[in-house]
Amino acid sequence: MAKVRLRDIPAGHDGNGYIDINGTVYPALKIAKITPKSEAIKDNKRFLDERVEQNAVRGAKHSFDLDYYMASSVLLEAIRDYENGGDYPDITIQYFSRAAGRGRQEIMLTGVILDSTGFGALDDGSDTSQVHSTSGTFDEWEIIERYKEV
Repeated sequence: MAKVRLRDIPAGHDGNGYIDINGTVYPALKIAKITPKSEAIKDNKRFLDERVEQNAVRGAKHSFDLDYYMASSVLLEAIRDYENGGDYPDITIQYFSRAAGRGRQEIMLTGVILDSTGFGALDDGSDTSQVHSTSGTFDEWEIIERYKEV
């Protein structure tokens, strides 16, 4: 196996969330950190007279943890419209990582549902940017741009 250099290991540093309202795409939030994952849905069974349990993958679940700097007014208005009887907004999250030796990889998550939406925060003891945290789920994901193999 060839030696892998630290400079060739991607570091994530950019991403945004978008919202589609009636066919128009608007910025929804500025990502600080996102960790999406695909989790196996498993079936486990230990049959009679067997000591070892067997496992089978039956599907997958997509979820993420997200820290973001701010929700746009468009996103907040869409959440309010949903709470008042409208449809949940069509949210897409797009982010990329880049590394000197590998180039860039961009991922898009669609069908995003946020567990919570922060409206803002005030703290008289802080001059740092406001960061909100949430978890959520997504229906589909797509690789828009791939890393070069090293």
